[in-house]
Amino acid sequence: MSTSRTKNRKKRESNKWILSKSFKNRLFKALFLSVIFWLIYTLILSGLNQKIKYISIESSFQNVKENQIKDAIFTEIENGILNLDTSKLYSKILDIEWIDKVSISRKWPDRLELKIYEHHPVARWGDNGLLNNRGELFTEITNQNLIPSNLSQLNGPNDKSYEVAQRYLSLKERLVPYGINITAVDLDKRGAWRIKLYNGTVVNFGKKDVKKRFDLFVDIAKNIISSESDEIESIDMRYDNGFTLLLKK
Repeated sequence: MSTSRTKNRKKRESNKWILSKSFKNRLFKALFLSVIFWLIYTLILSGLNQKIKYISIESSFQNVKENQIKDAIFTEIENGILNLDTSKLYSKILDIEWIDKVSISRKWPDRLELKIYEHHPVARWGDNGLLNNRGELFTEITNQNLIPSNLSQLNGPNDKSYEVAQRYLSLKERLVPYGINITAVDLDKRGAWRIKLYNGTVVNFGKKDVKKRFDLFVDIAKNIISSESDEIESIDMRYDNGFTLLLKK
């Protein structure tokens, strides 16, 4: 009986050793194959990840210089076309003054294409600010000579720039068909609105029922301003059901 148990025990130990050896062999093969696949992948990737040799930049270059964009690009393309961090490059280019939008395309094996869109200024804000066609304050310029002279002047509290811009853009769109241009829009600290027209006429709207008063002004402007623009000094829209005209002396 004792001899039989001893044989069985040795047989089980032998089977365990065989299983253990078989498992180790399979594990070794799996690790070996993983290393081989990783090396192959690395070699293929390094072959595909070509150095960027050609850069195409499409832009109007009205207020942004090409060198500004190139300076932002060259520090980001050193690791090849596949390793290019387009999100980081996108952010760096958008940080350049006057740039509104940018499109980045990688063309394998070695080409990078960019389209740059500049802000389109439609009005001045305060002393140095510029507003784009969405009514957003996008830059402040210290050199007054760089500010386009034909832009309308908008003024108001700093946190009201978007509201003033939207009011200006809306009113401008409605008046331009009648040949009436706005040269200035002011919103004072009390919330009162005033505009100045191309002919020097000042229009006061106050701070109550502003939308209603603006709508009324558009209705009368196409008749009164168009026909008597040289004779009107100011228009007061601060009445419930009408307005007053002050004629030039």
